Amino acid sequence: MPAPVLIASTAAWLAPAYGVAAILALEVAYLFLRRALPRFQLRLLYHLWALGVGAVAALVAAGLPAPLEAVWKAVAAAAVLLTAIVLFGVLEAAILVRPWDARRGPYMPKLARDAMRALLVVVVVLVAARTILDQPIETVLVSSTAFLAVVGLALQDVLKNAFAGMALQMEKPFQAGDWLLVDGVPAQVVDMTWRSTHLRTNEGWDIFEPNATMASGRLTNYGSGRNPIGLNFEVGLPYATPPAQARQALEAAVRGAPGVAAAPPSEVFVMSFGESAVNYRVRAWTQQVAQLSRFHDSVHGRIWYQLQRDGITIPFPIRTIEMHDRDRRHAAEAAADRRRVAELLARLPLFHDLQPEALERLAAAARRLDFDQRELLVREGETGDSLFVVARGQVLVSKSGALLGTTSAIELAHLGPGDFFGEMSLLTGEPRSATVTAEGPCQVIVLEREAVAPVLAADPSIAEALSRRLAARVAETEAKLESRRGQTRPAEAAVQVSLLARIRTFFKLVE
Repeated sequence: MPAPVLIASTAAWLAPAYGVAAILALEVAYLFLRRALPRFQLRLLYHLWALGVGAVAALVAAGLPAPLEAVWKAVAAAAVLLTAIVLFGVLEAAILVRPWDARRGPYMPKLARDAMRALLVVVVVLVAARTILDQPIETVLVSSTAFLAVVGLALQDVLKNAFAGMALQMEKPFQAGDWLLVDGVPAQVVDMTWRSTHLRTNEGWDIFEPNATMASGRLTNYGSGRNPIGLNFEVGLPYATPPAQARQALEAAVRGAPGVAAAPPSEVFVMSFGESAVNYRVRAWTQQVAQLSRFHDSVHGRIWYQLQRDGITIPFPIRTIEMHDRDRRHAAEAAADRRRVAELLARLPLFHDLQPEALERLAAAARRLDFDQRELLVREGETGDSLFVVARGQVLVSKSGALLGTTSAIELAHLGPGDFFGEMSLLTGEPRSATVTAEGPCQVIVLEREAVAPVLAADPSIAEALSRRLAARVAETEAKLESRRGQTRPAEAAVQVSLLARIRTFFKLVE
């Protein structure tokens, strides 16, 4: 074969080879890019870009013959546009969508990224039209203006939402992770697109609110929970309750409610005087903006229990006319309640030796208190002079493990209806020896020193019977701890003698 023919044949194969090599190189790079940047989403455009670059390489290697000049310009312009889009996609996946803070979302919101991509496409089209396609800028701008005018008229609502979204991105009244109040429903901001803002409620509902509505309406932003927010709770209390007592009860209720922030402190205000109640506003602070329903539940529940324990009733907004003897009915109900309490006390081993009259006197002075789940009834080390009898529910008795060489608390007992605790504080006045926590909503009968003192003064011999019962109780408790401490407990008789002396001293009884 002659040499010129061989050279021509080689040149004919060289151009496609360059094109194929460029495509293979870019596809291999895509495999590494996909592993390194899993957020890279431009798969189809990337493959089209690889084909465009391969075509450009093949045309350049072919020497750009005159018949292929128009094809070269079109392919080159498309390749330049795809190059800009793909490179921006790599930048977006590598930097712009990476969250600097998981609670605040990506470094740049999606709407801002889309706006940058659109601006980049416009600039690249103008540059390619001028430098590659040899089109005057004026012609391109006039054509683009006419096209954009038609598109703008057809997409007025879409463009209104798009510009509203841009305004929101510039002003930043909220960001991804914040909780907004939408039609009275708390919802978390997920993302923002050209048309709408994506929100999600605690119930799992997805809300897509148009950006124009978000920009023109009133926004209530609870934040992401980083900073505490104050929520108000309205409570109406009787006129007979002094404001100082009402504030003390409401502050104590809110202070121990789950979810209440330590700072700022909760506040109580007298707001107005209603027809049947004095209206109070309780302001509590929380960082649990993602669980506002649970927070409202815990605060309202604790307020009810605290008011019930303090004997403060929430008045009904009604007028009642009673046509019967109310005092007689109330007296009958109180007598029936005293009998029930006396029967409960009679079943306690501590009071087995008491006469029915003494039990009636104790029952008349006893009080009923209600506690919510996880509320403390008594705390280890606190002073006290009262006995608790569980009437309903269950409580946990625990003791600090410091004396036993452990940091965790030791569970001593789970007490239910009919069980009692606090007898040492009632009879000797010594500090509480254990912590008692409500394991659920419970009610207890509280018997204080002032109720027991008249009974012992009337019959001092009762103190000896109480000391025997108390010594047996102490021995039972010590038996649960002695194996852990490696110590032996003192004799029960000696404990009884000591307890009897302390009871007589505490109640000032004459031997």
